[in-house]
Amino acid sequence: MKELTAFELECVSGAGWLQDNLASLGSKIGAAAWSKSSSLLNIDVPLIGTINLTTIAPDLGETVGKTIGSTVGGTIESALAGLPVVGSLLNKWLGN
Repeated sequence: MKELTAFELECVSGAGWLQDNLASLGSKIGAAAWSKSSSLLNIDVPLIGTINLTTIAPDLGETVGKTIGSTVGGTIESALAGLPVVGSLLNKWLGN
């Protein structure tokens, strides 16, 4: 059995290029927003003191942004693929 290259893995991942690109964009936006709002994410916990959520979960913004971007991209791709006349063509073009 052959091992797949990174390019081959992306080709068979099930997501089209629009969904992949929106997931990547979402992860960058989420990471930037999470790091910029670190001063707003201080929580006072009794008996422990002040805890900053960015130190507990540093990748949470990236993960949330990626999930939102992937969901939006998948929804757009599904809507485009469902068009009556050109849906199958767009579906192939999007990589699904």
